[in-house]
Amino acid sequence: MLTRLGCLLTLGGLASPVIWADQLIVARNNGSITATAKLNFNIAISKFVLLRVGNANATQSSVTFTLAVNPAVAGTPGNSLAYSGSAVPAGLVTTVATTNPTSSAGVLNVSAFSNVTGTTLTCSLTILGTDTPFATGTTAAGVPGQADIKVASLAGGVQHPGTDLSACNGSTSTALTSLSTLTGSFTYSTAYSASALKAGNYGNIVTYTATTP
Repeated sequence: MLTRLGCLLTLGGLASPVIWADQLIVARNNGSITATAKLNFNIAISKFVLLRVGNANATQSSVTFTLAVNPAVAGTPGNSLAYSGSAVPAGLVTTVATTNPTSSAGVLNVSAFSNVTGTTLTCSLTILGTDTPFATGTTAAGVPGQADIKVASLAGGVQHPGTDLSACNGSTSTALTSLSTLTGSFTYSTAYSASALKAGNYGNIVTYTATTP
């Protein structure tokens, strides 16, 4: 005799199934008998992505380029100081400062992780306070350009979308290998001509975005 059990209740004319565990009863007077029961076993894993630009457990990082006369003239800003060299200062030089961390000027640590194949990294530019945004492309009318801010990526680590900030338009991306803790660094440098820039404050907020399919 081979019987599989099930049950159906009817309440108010509406059929409502009652869920039972899978069960099989086998009865026989001779020979080997076998009973089987099925179980649905499932592991649910959510999509996960992590991205960090800067130091761990720190506030938002900043990279600042400051132009000053070269060679530097010491003294209180605003004072007119005699220059003791054989000629006037040769021009302007860029000094790079970084916060979070402060140890390596222009260099930020980067890390990423994703458990989804096809995860990509992009970047975009938005307004930074009252600063004048970088010009599109290279320097224009005395305003430093997005293409003048170069970014180098550490080989084998997280790769920056493009080699300068002009690629931060959402259309340029790099791949983030899944199931691998990726580390690296982004090094920011300048390609503009200091003598072609007008006085002022220029900048953008650079937003990096890791996106899974």
